Amino acid sequence: MIDSVMKPAMTIYREDQLFAPWVYLLLGMIALNLLFPDVPPLQNISDIRPSQDPASYIVISVIALITACTMKMTTEVGPDGLTITFGWLPIYRTHLKLHEIKSLEPCTYRPLIDTLGWGIRRSWKGETVLSTRGNRAVRITRHDGSVMLVGSQKPEELAGVIESTRRSLMI
Repeated sequence: MIDSVMKPAMTIYREDQLFAPWVYLLLGMIALNLLFPDVPPLQNISDIRPSQDPASYIVISVIALITACTMKMTTEVGPDGLTITFGWLPIYRTHLKLHEIKSLEPCTYRPLIDTLGWGIRRSWKGETVLSTRGNRAVRITRHDGSVMLVGSQKPEELAGVIESTRRSLMI
């Protein structure tokens, strides 16, 4: 009994995704601007002084925490279902049991138009969308009628693994 609780379920498929590089670059530029607010272009590097404002360091800490908790998406398929987590320090986790899946298909969607971006979103159609980059996903319809789009750089492979796992378990 204790062994089954302590050991994680076997992972059949795993995909780790990061947001686009420009997102991290933008966050880094904001952090640098907060740390060194008085740096004009082409100034002598020895004259640069860090910010004396404690609020700058609080904001940088918040940016770092948000980055650590949300800026990575991991999708895992195992015999117990599909698990999606966000963050290196995962604060968001959702699990979908394989028997809850009615149908699935690889798809293309429009992140900026359909959900106003990437991350943990709700589309205008009421679909739950979990994505970090790109416009490709697996559309999963549950038996209760709800729909979830799981962003993937390899949606055909992800859909195939989920379907073959369902078949092997006779679901």
